[in-house]
Amino acid sequence: MFKNVLFQLHWLLGISAGAILAVMGLSGAVLSFEDELLRAANPGFAAIAEHHADNQQPLALSELVPLLQAGSERPLQRLRVDASGQRPSVARFAGGKDHWVYFDPYSGERFSALRGQAFFDFVEDLHRHMVAGERGSWITGSCAIALLFFTLSGLYLRWPRRWWHLRSWLAVEWARKGRGFLWSLHSVIGTWVLLIYLMSALTGLWWSFDWYRNGLTQLLGVAPHAKHRLATDLPLDLHNVEATLYALPGVRQGFIDLRLPEKPGQALNVRVMSADPAQRGGHHDRAHDLLQLDPATGAVLDARPYARQGAGGQLTTSMFALHSGSFFGMPGRIVVMLSSLGMCLFFVTGWLLYLDRRRGQRAARALRQTVPAAALHAGGTPWLVVHASQSGLAEQLAWRAAAQLQAAGHGVQVLPLARVTATQLQATTQALFVLSTFGDGEPPDNARRSARQLLAQMPALSGLRYGMLALGDHQYERFCGFGMQMDYWLTRAGAQPLFARIDVDAASVAALRQWQMQLTGLTGIDTDDSVLPAATVMHDWRLLGRTLLNAGSIGGQIWKIRLAPPADVDWQAGDILHIAPRHDALHVHTVLRAHGLDPVQTVLIDGAAKTLLEQASERALPEAGSAVRIQDAGQWLSGLPTLPGREYSIASCAADGEVELVVRLVHDAAGRAGLGSGWLALHAPLKGAVAARVHRNPGFHRQPGAPMVLIGNGTGIAGLRSLLREAAHHGEHGHWLLFGERQRAHDFLFAEEIIRWQADAHLLRLDQAYSRDVDDGSYVQHRLRAAVDELHAWLARGAVIHVCGSLHGMAEGVDQVLREALGDEAVELLLENGRYRRDVY
Repeated sequence: MFKNVLFQLHWLLGISAGAILAVMGLSGAVLSFEDELLRAANPGFAAIAEHHADNQQPLALSELVPLLQAGSERPLQRLRVDASGQRPSVARFAGGKDHWVYFDPYSGERFSALRGQAFFDFVEDLHRHMVAGERGSWITGSCAIALLFFTLSGLYLRWPRRWWHLRSWLAVEWARKGRGFLWSLHSVIGTWVLLIYLMSALTGLWWSFDWYRNGLTQLLGVAPHAKHRLATDLPLDLHNVEATLYALPGVRQGFIDLRLPEKPGQALNVRVMSADPAQRGGHHDRAHDLLQLDPATGAVLDARPYARQGAGGQLTTSMFALHSGSFFGMPGRIVVMLSSLGMCLFFVTGWLLYLDRRRGQRAARALRQTVPAAALHAGGTPWLVVHASQSGLAEQLAWRAAAQLQAAGHGVQVLPLARVTATQLQATTQALFVLSTFGDGEPPDNARRSARQLLAQMPALSGLRYGMLALGDHQYERFCGFGMQMDYWLTRAGAQPLFARIDVDAASVAALRQWQMQLTGLTGIDTDDSVLPAATVMHDWRLLGRTLLNAGSIGGQIWKIRLAPPADVDWQAGDILHIAPRHDALHVHTVLRAHGLDPVQTVLIDGAAKTLLEQASERALPEAGSAVRIQDAGQWLSGLPTLPGREYSIASCAADGEVELVVRLVHDAAGRAGLGSGWLALHAPLKGAVAARVHRNPGFHRQPGAPMVLIGNGTGIAGLRSLLREAAHHGEHGHWLLFGERQRAHDFLFAEEIIRWQADAHLLRLDQAYSRDVDDGSYVQHRLRAAVDELHAWLARGAVIHVCGSLHGMAEGVDQVLREALGDEAVELLLENGRYRRDVY
């Protein structure tokens, strides 16, 4: 919750204060080399620098002031003399900048116009006041405070899970595209300049707010100048003043800044600095010595040489040097200038990220809202579109079908199966059903009770014509079992199918194209693959690494697989990654050679030109021992089916920046590694591409704010871990984990993390079952049965049960314990209300 609020504040301030900070950054970058640019634009400065290099003496103050005062009746307020020519020498007369006089300190000659000075004066006003006077100073000061918030909140929001890896902090993912690239650029460059922005904001506030300047001065222990009582009837005597100042080493040939008293009886405030770095102790170019003098006698009332000002005094004296970067010499100035320009980068990337997020939100709202709203006014025969979804894909397909019907002028109503009654079906003449199968032939969890009640009836549906799209996974014996069951029930009730039921294996694009062809026939609107959900599109993910988690276990190796997502692909804790596996290159090479084929030969199949080795690695291959010589390699490969996909629960959360999987390496009877597990754990090249797509699984997502009872075994720890990581990321603690495997010594997966969560109270309770340990021998369902009283208490507090792992054995056993403890009706209500969520296989 805290992190979400922080994120909302971060982008809200970013799109409001970001524009002003971008202007401040750009103007600050322009001012970074103001003195050098002015010297380049005004040849008179070159003469001053030559005089200084020749060790000539500038005019004395007593000579300069009369020359500058000639012809002006306005009082002199401030006199800055830089004999080195590094900065313009200027006499500031009362009345504003129109009455300032720039001059040559060696001749007293006035510069009629300092080329470029008006431009820099405007830029400085823009930087400090937004050309809005005191009100503008308040605006820029507020934005400096916002910059402090951006740096600290941005650091918190982007804190990598592997914070000890420098690459996660400092490396921009240049290969990414779209939102992924923008986020990488925004967050990584932000890390680069974080300390610079902290320094810029903290020093910039010095000129914005008196309360900040006074408070910081007190905090640093800088004593204010004492107020001296001086004679009010004695005039300023520059001879006495210059005698005092010129006695200081290197000052006459260096820098003198006089602030003349505003009233009689006040001291003369002076800043001086030698032009020779050696004479000022090697300090930076703004390391001024501070003096207070009696304007009449030149006596020193207070002297604070930079070297003896103490840390606090030196910090306040160096405020401008820190703000501009000159405190660290020329490299510091360059770094600050580039960082200032970076303000524009953050403004642009921040806005693009915000607009991308808004587009996504609008698209989501449009998908749900436009069809029902339009349906009220649409003509034609009304349609009912029914969905039952475990992962969310069926719901997406239902809404897309409804949009296509509505575009053809039909009225449409979209409902989940849980809200459909037999009476409603009797009153409907045309319907589409998009139904997922959960596990081995079961309805989705949120439709179990309604499906049972509906299938128990036998209404007369002879007036109903329907189309059926069934989603499932061919790995289960009862593939698309629930869709088949509903199809059979509808035909028994007299309903007439519009077309043969379409069964989809793991979001197969080919099967979904058949569905689109049927919709085209019903609506007259031709479509292409662009109408298919993004969940059907495969992307290349980069394999970052793999780690063996259970060395020495009798249960087979379990590997942690790390994958970098492609640009514009995101996921949520509880989602699944669908992998397109590939054969081992050695196996493919052997089969091709056995068929008399050259593995490096290029062939064109389905519009893709690849080598035979690449094409064959994606397809189900015959055994090498039964090989015959192939004449047409392309035709032969086209006749081979593509390899079936594999799905794995994601073990990380989106904030981690990468997807982690937990994969058990399995082998067939011949000892060959499993298709999916072998590809990920053994054969896929590190840093190489793995074709995959995110399979949305909203039925297993976390309910924010609710405690979780997390139950799983083996590689099922993946889905549970992702939920725990996401909850920890959002600061929502206090959960219960029940986990089982074979041996504690080898199979306590993610032990360090889980123990840390226990110590931090992120996990309030941890139960473990190790079936092959002599002192244990129990399973997860046994641990749950022993804790049913505790389970009742957790459910009374609003807890959500999440089960992840093997369907047969663990999940069935857990379901049996829940029904024994709570009753069938209570369990069905938990399923329907989303408080009993399963990701089992």
